[in-house]
Parts: sequence; C-alpha cells; structure tokens
Amino acid sequence: MAYRIMKSLISNSMKSNEELSTMADVYYGSGRLTEEQYTQIVILIGQRE
Repeated sequence: MAYRIMKSLISNSMKSNEELSTMADVYYGSGRLTEEQYTQIVILIGQRE
C-alpha cells in the first residue's frame, strides 16, 4: 500500500523531492517498504524534473 501511495505522489504531487524522500525514509524505517521498493522509489524521485 505504501509503495502505491508513494508512486502516486511522485507522479501527481506538488511535493518537493526532499519532502518525498523524507516520506520514503519514514515508510522504509517503519517497515512499510521493502528494500527493493525503497530503492525504486528513490530512483523515481531522482528522475523527477
């Protein structure tokens, strides 16, 4: 669930990359994202314009 939320926010959100990274860190730290999902989210955040 957290993975889908993060992907949606990356695509459709006005949040900054820093805000998205912080959210991803929190989800990963709380165990809501696997290491693989976290890595993919970080890559997607880095690819935003």
